[in-house]
Amino acid sequence: MLLLLISIIGLLIVNFGVGLIIKNVLKTESQSFVLTSFLGILSITLLQTIIAFFSPANSFVEFVFLIFGSIGFLLFLKKKDLSYLDFRKNINFWFYLLFTMIVFVGSFSPYLYDHFSYYVPTISYLKEFGLVKGISNLDLLLGQTSFWHIYQAIFSHFIDVFFKINSYLLVLFLIYIYERKQYFLLIFIPIFLVFVQQPSPDLPILIITLIVINELMNKREKPILLYLSMFAFCIKPIIFWLPILVILHGFSQKKFSIKWMIPVFGLGILLMIKNIWLFGFPIFPISFPDFDLSWKPSQEILTYSSQIGLLKSYDMKYSYQQVSEFNFFEKIYYWFLIGYKSILNVGILISLLIITIFTFKKKERFYYLLLICLIVKSILIFSFSAQYRFFIDVYLVAIFLLVKNVSEQKAIFTSVFLSVLISTIFTFPGFVQRFDVGKKMTSFSWPQLYQPKENKSVNINTEYKIGNFNFYVPKFPFQKDFFPSLNIYDLKLYDYYGVFPQYIRKDFKQGFYQRKLNQQEKNLLKKIISETEKYNPKVP
Repeated sequence: MLLLLISIIGLLIVNFGVGLIIKNVLKTESQSFVLTSFLGILSITLLQTIIAFFSPANSFVEFVFLIFGSIGFLLFLKKKDLSYLDFRKNINFWFYLLFTMIVFVGSFSPYLYDHFSYYVPTISYLKEFGLVKGISNLDLLLGQTSFWHIYQAIFSHFIDVFFKINSYLLVLFLIYIYERKQYFLLIFIPIFLVFVQQPSPDLPILIITLIVINELMNKREKPILLYLSMFAFCIKPIIFWLPILVILHGFSQKKFSIKWMIPVFGLGILLMIKNIWLFGFPIFPISFPDFDLSWKPSQEILTYSSQIGLLKSYDMKYSYQQVSEFNFFEKIYYWFLIGYKSILNVGILISLLIITIFTFKKKERFYYLLLICLIVKSILIFSFSAQYRFFIDVYLVAIFLLVKNVSEQKAIFTSVFLSVLISTIFTFPGFVQRFDVGKKMTSFSWPQLYQPKENKSVNINTEYKIGNFNFYVPKFPFQKDFFPSLNIYDLKLYDYYGVFPQYIRKDFKQGFYQRKLNQQEKNLLKKIISETEKYNPKVP
């Protein structure tokens, strides 16, 4: 906890310092500590994304940003303009209690499988190599490389070696609540506690969504809100509706300037260039438009990805042939018959209904725009892959509307009670693990008081070579410790489709592509799979 606390304080200083410098350059009007810090986060990510095309996110790059942020913070102290820190007047006992709970829960080990199979491999390759052309040919997941992980990779050498950037982000959100005196938002703190152990890109888009909507509802239309919403889109494109909402609302209030769009276009272009470089197409995981680039994934893998996305809409309960034969009404009908997850699907409709009721009750333009944007988002996502996790923002908006008039006392009580409950679950995870939840959770241990707990398993990595491609195969399929790694699931996928990653030239520096395997290579791949299955006999 001590090292995590130091990391959080360091990030609070650096991001705010960078944000102040950028704010003065852009001449953005904002006396908010939190919004200025977000401007720093966005600027650092933007610069590092450009750098990553040419250089890895190494310790030198982090050192430069640390110096840059420290200079900005020292200039702030020199000017003695403490208006940014006015939120201190609102801080009370409950703030410190919730702050302590965030640090405490954040000190537990990561438990999401995505942390080991996607987050860590992404951050690791960015630290070592930067953005690698065609890396989706190695692992399609790496093709999305979220902006949040680019930001995380920068500070993973000195200031945040335990990958706890989300703990800092939740503390920043807590400061925002007290800064704006929007105490009903405290109800979201216990919900977000489940994200602070690993750098999940879901947390930043959810927090940004709440901040942007709250600012708009309180008549604070500023260009920084548009930049924040576009940043959320760059982190995870399923939040595309948020910048659209900000733009439409700005036009409706006649408080929108075309010059605000310049940074937005810059972010959008950078996102598409990054996707084309890694994936071969402008928007991950959509294979359109097709520029027929030599490093795009094979059609077999792209088809497999789209089919899996469709099947996951139904929790893999039906075959692809069955789902493809559903008519429109059958698609909806069977979407509600997939076991316990169908409850979550019902929750999506209930959430949209709640937002609709509020819209017609308030009869305000903002609510109509919000409803339209969320309906459009829901229809588009449903047509691709209607997984409940793609609708978390819809749940969130509905909860926001339901609780926004809750009193400070009730909000504090609810937040503290649920936060204590969440903390207890992490401390004694055995109860929830009985229900096949949080298998990788580990109970509390005293060393956590000093440093965050890490969930490191003994993992044997064996090196192989097929064609010109040298790669590692981990013993534990969800933990890719070395780059480049292919687990048993990757190997079986490439075996089934008869394709395999290859270096474009001599090594990873020139990027990856996929080609068909010859018979000798197919036999070698089957042998590797057979050897790996000895460690994981139950892998399908």
